[in-house]
Amino acid sequence: MRLLRLASVVGCVAILGNACGTGNFDPQSRVDSVRLFAVSADKPYADPGDTVTLTALFTDQRPKKPLPLTLYWIPVLCMNPPQDAYYNCFAQSTNGGAGGAELIAVGSLAGLTGGDANAGSLLRQIPTGVDLSDFLPQGPSFSFPMPDDAIQPHDGGTQYGLVIVFNVACAGRIEFAPLDPSAGPQQVPILCTDEAGNKLTPSDYVIGISRVYSYAGQTNANPVIDAVTADGVPIDPNLGITLDRCTTAKNADCPAVKLDVQVPDSSWEPNPNSGDENLHEQIWVDYYSNRGNLDSDARLLFDTRQGRVADSGGNFRPFKDPGDGQLWVVVHDNRGGVGWVVIPVHIL
Repeated sequence: MRLLRLASVVGCVAILGNACGTGNFDPQSRVDSVRLFAVSADKPYADPGDTVTLTALFTDQRPKKPLPLTLYWIPVLCMNPPQDAYYNCFAQSTNGGAGGAELIAVGSLAGLTGGDANAGSLLRQIPTGVDLSDFLPQGPSFSFPMPDDAIQPHDGGTQYGLVIVFNVACAGRIEFAPLDPSAGPQQVPILCTDEAGNKLTPSDYVIGISRVYSYAGQTNANPVIDAVTADGVPIDPNLGITLDRCTTAKNADCPAVKLDVQVPDSSWEPNPNSGDENLHEQIWVDYYSNRGNLDSDARLLFDTRQGRVADSGGNFRPFKDPGDGQLWVVVHDNRGGVGWVVIPVHIL
């Protein structure tokens, strides 16, 4: 899951399990809104027939919360869309389908198809502007079966399967929206609205797009986090980290603690799809916090050729105001693996 971000009709999209900002120019690592940091699959590479469980890491750090935050899942698998593009899950083809992607209803929605697993016709019958919240699975996790026929030929003769699943961290209700012909192809026609049907701001919701692949004879494990360290000392994830508040005029002058992540060499797996280069995975860490600033939002931990990076640490500087908060540490590999640790932060 390589991280990408874009703005679209939904305001903010978290693509491949990454998190979106809030529409301003604060660093991505600063958390003061609804955020969806990552979605982890227990099987980042799944065999056909496997049950895959997705688990999301999200938070609600809005100063005011007129409506509570809920994580909703769209119980439709988008399998093998053209060009592997998420927006082709919604694009209409000439025969009324979904732009060449196969849409498969799962869970309770599958029962509404009358035995027909393909959800394309059902989705086209869902009216826009209607609150769908009570009909969608809710909570941090969602499971689905990797379809038996997931592995298919793709451009260049490669054979693999791809399933895309959408979710929404929304402090409101969920509606489908009509596609806007003038807005270009990269649209996700899912809205988070208030009780009156007004679209909420990007601070109130994030749409997540998760990808799970299937390759014959290939597996991938999520990266393991042995420890998060502060100035070289492992942090107890239950006790967290305690720092004095910043008292200087400029945050850049605040005393910093150097954060790093200990990931074992065993998590640096070979990448079977790298061809004759025989490369390994790239592994990196993303940091987020609501009680301090980070010099770098992301740090490389393992290079595809050289392996472990010698200096992978980054500086964390506490806010000037005392209080308790959190540090979210999310480790990714470039084949869809992800692991995380959430650490309490206490500023005195």
